[in-house]
This record gives sequence, C-alpha cells and structure tokens, in this order.
Amino acid sequence: MDLRPALWAVVAGAAATLAVVWFLQAVGPSGWEEAVVEAADPVQWPVSTEPGAGEDQQHHLVLRTASGERFDVRGKDRHLGRPAGTWLRAEISDVGREVQAIEVDGRRTTVDSGGLGIFVAALTGLGFLAGALGACADAKRPIPAVAGAVAGLGAGVLLVSRLF
Repeated sequence: MDLRPALWAVVAGAAATLAVVWFLQAVGPSGWEEAVVEAADPVQWPVSTEPGAGEDQQHHLVLRTASGERFDVRGKDRHLGRPAGTWLRAEISDVGREVQAIEVDGRRTTVDSGGLGIFVAALTGLGFLAGALGACADAKRPIPAVAGAVAGLGAGVLLVSRLF
C-alpha cells in the first residue's frame, strides 16, 4: 500500500485546521472584557495626534483582565500607544482567547491578527491537499489511496484540534 497520499493529507489537514483556528481567532465570535495595561513598550507620551505621526511604530502592550488572564497585544495603530495603568476594554475571541481589538475612550482599535500566518497556513494546506490528490491519481490502486488520504486528512485535523 502506498502511504504517500496519507502523509500528504496529514500535513494538509493540520495546516488547514491551523488556518481555520487562526481565522476564527482573528474575526470569529468574541466578547468584551475590562482590562488594564500591565506593561507597554516605551513610547514618548503623549502620542502625537497629527496625521501620519508614528504610523510605522510597532506598539506592544501586555493586558491583564479582571479575571487574571494575560494577553500580549501588538499593532501599528497610534491609538495602541497607551501607558501602563490605562484601563480599557478588550474584545477577546471565544475561539483561542486572543485579543481582536481594544477600546479606549470610546474608540475601537484593531490589533494585529496574524493575517499573513492565516494566508500561509491556508496556502500550505491547499498545496499539500493537491499533493495528496496527485499521489492518489498516480497510485496503482486509487481507491485505497483515496481512503488513506481521507484518513490522513482526518488525522491531521485531529492532531491540531487537540492543541486548542
């Protein structure tokens, strides 16, 4: 029996599952919680309000919610430049418990969601799925090869889903 389709499919299933989980963390269902900025990268205070000022600066905040959860938040939006001790509201995803946005003084600011990682994982999953289908087409016995690929796809999904 040829194991190539199953091996290709394991990686395809794992990559596709990562892409789906990361996508749901970035834009999926969420809820708002109160949080305080526990630590912030040093930024000159106050942050300039002029258009274009500080747009290329990466901000990094460490947030602690009222329940004690800790989150790292990164982004280039100048409204993320907040000093330690600032109270704010954090939009936290229900899938994976990641911060999607923060709200300070009624202004909602999105944070970096790892869009490139989602794209690369989805592209990798599709590439390996194409490899698995190609290996099934080249197999001398295609029906068992397809069954092995389906089992491999399920194994890849199961392996990654156990992480979350």
